[in-house]
Amino acid sequence: MKPQGGPDCDGVRPAPRVSTVIAQTAAEQAVRAINDVRTELDRDVDVNASRHLLPQPRTASEELALLYDRIPARSAHPAPGVPRDTQFWRDTTDQGISTISRRIRGTLWERDDPRIAELEIIGPHGDPDSRLSQIRECLTREQPFLSVAVCGSPEDLLAHGNPWAASLSIMAKVPGEPLAAAVATERHALSADCSDAYRLLLPEEEWNLRTEDDTRHPPAHGHVILPRELRPFETLLETFYRRPEFVGDTASAIAEALLSHHVPLAVHYTGHVLEAAVVLVAAAHNFVVRTLSPNGAILEPWQCSSLLTTALTSDIGIPRLVVGRDEFNAKNLAQYLGRVPLAAP
Repeated sequence: MKPQGGPDCDGVRPAPRVSTVIAQTAAEQAVRAINDVRTELDRDVDVNASRHLLPQPRTASEELALLYDRIPARSAHPAPGVPRDTQFWRDTTDQGISTISRRIRGTLWERDDPRIAELEIIGPHGDPDSRLSQIRECLTREQPFLSVAVCGSPEDLLAHGNPWAASLSIMAKVPGEPLAAAVATERHALSADCSDAYRLLLPEEEWNLRTEDDTRHPPAHGHVILPRELRPFETLLETFYRRPEFVGDTASAIAEALLSHHVPLAVHYTGHVLEAAVVLVAAAHNFVVRTLSPNGAILEPWQCSSLLTTALTSDIGIPRLVVGRDEFNAKNLAQYLGRVPLAAP
């Protein structure tokens, strides 16, 4: 990871906290690993493997039939529904997640920092509740930790390349520092703590400190990201928004479409606190984060950090939230959804 980008302060570049560096390192390696796995899938079949895709004639009549194209070549993957086809994608997905984990661990262990040497790396494999218990033990022992959680469906991401389908939710904590968070998609990585926000610039591989002077393109009005639980109310919602998009994982869609592109509004339904890093990242990147109710409170970055920390240390979950580019539209969305029964907390 190259030195941090961003404006200088009295000629000295502001250095991120150790927790933030850990989260950034994990996010950067995750983006690289996702791209490497996707690239490998897109490559042509190896020449040595081609004999498994073409029929191998065993008799003179079969050779003659092959010569006249009377024997069809076998496809690279079995037809949908065939057990070994399902197993192929399951194995590919597991290997992809393992690659991400291995890259993150290897890169962090190479860093010469005593606090990182004691780092407990948790996830992305295993039951979320078991991983949450490990985090609570780390907090009790005041041991630094890094949590890496998969949001959405990585198989969907690998199979049809939908960047909204999956992402990484990353949280890091070093004793004496606030919680740091990062999100990583196939194309982007963003990180934040309660006071600073960064974006990974590619292909430069530099983390750029976000400031109030950063410009943004106009939002694409009429677009909104909604959880698929609200699809039965699509007709009602289309009264207010031309292009509602119903997604299975709002965390990934927010990270990719709202924070990294030009969608102006989204509703976040979190499944687990380990998958909610996007909440802190959005607030620190100057997006409006507010609870989903007509009079919902707007959460500042330090409040989002506190919200995540409380959820990590207790059984209090993350509330449903509205994330938007401005307060006016975020409030309107919350009011519109007040008419939808499923939108109530």
